[in-house]
Amino acid sequence: MEFKSQAESGLQLLERLVARPIIKDLTPLLPDELTNETIEIIGNASTGKTLFLTECIAKCITPQNACGLDAGVVYIDLDGQFNITKLVKIIKRIVKNADDNLIKACLNKLTLINCYDSPTLYVTFQRLKLFLTEQSQVGLVILDSVSANYWQDSVSGGEKYMDTYVEKMISSLKICLEDFKVPIMFTRQSYFQSKQSDSLLDCVNRRILFKRLGSDFFATITRRNVNLCYKFNINELGISEFNLQV
Repeated sequence: MEFKSQAESGLQLLERLVARPIIKDLTPLLPDELTNETIEIIGNASTGKTLFLTECIAKCITPQNACGLDAGVVYIDLDGQFNITKLVKIIKRIVKNADDNLIKACLNKLTLINCYDSPTLYVTFQRLKLFLTEQSQVGLVILDSVSANYWQDSVSGGEKYMDTYVEKMISSLKICLEDFKVPIMFTRQSYFQSKQSDSLLDCVNRRILFKRLGSDFFATITRRNVNLCYKFNINELGISEFNLQV
C-alpha cells in the first residue's frame, strides 16, 4: 500500500479545526451553501444592489432563532457610502420587537473597514489573514466597490483594462483568504467593464446583475452559463420579495 504525505501550514491546520458559520439560504437569489464562492454584484445607481448587500449583512448578523445565520461579516467600504441606519431598519424588520441590546449584539458582528486608496486596500487584504484567524465567527467578506480607485490607479500607471483590474484585485483577495474558505461578494458599476460579455470573469463563480425598468426591479443570476431572472419590489422596509420570471 502506498502512502502519500501532504504538508500544510499551521494556519491551514488551525482553519480546518475551527468551525466557521455556514452561509446558506442567504437570500432567495442565493439559497445554496456559499463555501469558498466569489460572487460579483453588478448594477448602476438606484438598481437595488447596495440594498441587496445590506439585506445580506442583516441576514448574516441576526440570531439563528430569528431566522438569521449568526455569522460575522467583514465589509470593506471603498466608496464611503455604507448606510448603518438602513441596516438597523432591516434588522428591526427581521427581528420583531428587537431592543437596543439585540441591535448592538448584531452590529458587533459587523466589521466595517474604510479604504480610500489601493495601497491601503492591499495592506488590508494581508491583515485579513490574521483577523480571520482570531475571529472564527466571520463567515462572509464583502468588497464595495472595486471601481472606486480605478481612475486614480490608472492615471498613476496602473492597469488600464477594467476587467483585468477587477480580476487582479479579487485574485489578490482570494489568495489572502484561500485558507479560510469564506465566500466573497464584491460590487461594480455596470459600465465598469472592458467589453460586454455574458461569460463570467475567471475569478468569479456567479454574477448577479441588477437592473431597473421604470418602477420594476430585476436581478439576473448567471452561474455556469445558466441565467435566472427575478423580479423584486423595494419599499421603505427594504426588499420585500423575489419572483422568478419564466
